[in-house]
Amino acid sequence: MASSAWAARLARVVDCRPGEGRLLFWAFSGFFLLLAGYYILRPVREEMGVQIGPDRLQWAFTLTLAGMLAIVPLYGWAAARLPRRALLATVFAITALVLGGFQAWIAGGASPAAALALFVWVSVFNLIVVSLFWTAMADSFSHVQARRLFGMIAAGGSTGALVGPTITAFSVHAVGVHGLLLVSAALLLLSLLCILQVADGHATPEAGQPLGGNVLAGLAEVAASPYLAMIALVIVLQSVVGTFVYFEQARLVKAAALAAETRTQLFALIDLAVNLLALGLQAMVAGRLMQKVGLGITLAAVPLLLVVPLAVLAAMPVLTAVLVIQVISRAGGHGLLRPAREALFTAVPREPRYKAKNVLDTVVSRAGDAFGGWLHAAAGLGTSGVALAAVPGALALAWLGLRLGQRYQQQVAETLPPGEGGARAPDALAAAPVQR
Repeated sequence: MASSAWAARLARVVDCRPGEGRLLFWAFSGFFLLLAGYYILRPVREEMGVQIGPDRLQWAFTLTLAGMLAIVPLYGWAAARLPRRALLATVFAITALVLGGFQAWIAGGASPAAALALFVWVSVFNLIVVSLFWTAMADSFSHVQARRLFGMIAAGGSTGALVGPTITAFSVHAVGVHGLLLVSAALLLLSLLCILQVADGHATPEAGQPLGGNVLAGLAEVAASPYLAMIALVIVLQSVVGTFVYFEQARLVKAAALAAETRTQLFALIDLAVNLLALGLQAMVAGRLMQKVGLGITLAAVPLLLVVPLAVLAAMPVLTAVLVIQVISRAGGHGLLRPAREALFTAVPREPRYKAKNVLDTVVSRAGDAFGGWLHAAAGLGTSGVALAAVPGALALAWLGLRLGQRYQQQVAETLPPGEGGARAPDALAAAPVQR
């Protein structure tokens, strides 16, 4: 079979043990198709943002948060009643249908209302489906497997993130902006088929049962768990720092008075650099780094790397410095922080994976974006001031990453029963001592 041959070649690159290759193949393929579908839409969303107007984007972020607050209770209601397989199928099918509806709406040209609605929807659905994907992965792989394999699975997404914009660039004139929505919907449905192969390939008695609980269970889980609350704080702080840099990029690009085509080309080159670097980090570095030094140091590495370029930006507030920071933060976020953060959830019981994790990845993340946008506007700082304000944020993220690594070891030692997915295998606890 093609998947068997692919798995054999893959074992030479990643620490893939016997019996894991097939699941890794489908997980890699599922994330590849998922992010290819999203990155087809990303330029469409940016075009909608231009139509909304850069001076009103904080309102778009706020509406995105409102959309999250509306969607998450519906998700919680579904998660309380549907088995894992049905939940995956329902979320992905609804997403594809909504994209089909937007295609019909903007086929004759996007009105201001359609532009705003599509911008908000793409921003909402992206986090929902990606969060659900990683939750399904955490439910299908043990925490020991996650530390070896999640970097390679994330590399599938980065590969898709390279293919998606390429499809957009070469097909937009043929199918139109509205036609890209249907292409994206088709890829999302193919992604669902791959994810179901992973879910079915690691079926457990729990997987066939609904999660139970109620729509507020996710928030309750976060409030009741210091471990989950610390993850929430990391997400918010990361969003605030990222939003500060994003707004400075928009301000300096506008001040450069570049032509629209030149701006588009610049953003495309940034995306290409980010995704290529992230792919290398995921495929070659993330898994090995998590195994050798543990999740804490992996989580702390990128924020620490940002301190020096932020200091340079404070001294020389120029566009080049901002772009370097964007590449480091986004590539490091996709290539190292995301695999490590997802691995944290393998030490969390199954129900919080689907409920609390979804709240963290969606509502909490977009709340951080909205808070960062309004905080940036209220502060009224220049580029140097923003860079100086971001330095302590980066240092705080590094410290929180180290603390989360320690708490992760406590979760492994205290909450997972002996023998569950290798929970007490020596390599699971060797990365850092358990501190009480």
